[in-house]
Amino acid sequence: MARTALVRPAGTAWGAVLGGWIASIGAMALLAPAIGTLLANARVGTNDLAPAVPVVLGLFLAYLIGGYVAGRMAGYRTSWHGMMTAFFSLFVVLVLMLAGYAADRGLLAVTGVESLADVIPGVRDLDITTSGNAVTFGALLGFLASIFAGWLGGVLAPSHAVAGTVPAAGTAERVEKREAVRERRPLMPAPTIGRNGEERVSR
Repeated sequence: MARTALVRPAGTAWGAVLGGWIASIGAMALLAPAIGTLLANARVGTNDLAPAVPVVLGLFLAYLIGGYVAGRMAGYRTSWHGMMTAFFSLFVVLVLMLAGYAADRGLLAVTGVESLADVIPGVRDLDITTSGNAVTFGALLGFLASIFAGWLGGVLAPSHAVAGTVPAAGTAERVEKREAVRERRPLMPAPTIGRNGEERVSR
């Protein structure tokens, strides 16, 4: 007789990680206008770190939502899946940076891509020369904030286990081992004893 038990898988649900990443990108798209408004009204200097604060705050909120979605979709090891959402996003950023470097070097000229602005719209309008320290500080702090927010979002997500069928302990089949002994007849018949005690060999 089988019974139903709660099973927690040990692997990583990459579908949940991808869902959390999409949720974080969507949340960042919703927060981008507000962040852009704050940056437009701020007077940015070369050594001013104030513009990095709304960017880091936006990243924190976006990955908090993404980590929560990833943990809720996975249902197990929620903090791990939330943190993996942030690492997956950083992997995508690294790939885009390598693609931009290759495009600037002319390695992608055959495909018609001459710079990263041809792949991502809006990059051409960015000017990071006037806020170099803010960009550096925002990148470092945003890196840490994204990982922490993804982990925290996963912690806040509810966990649930997957129902599975486990055989009962007392229903195991009993296996009996039997040894079969086969008696082999001798090639020569044994002599028989007659009535008078003399041996008689049957032919």
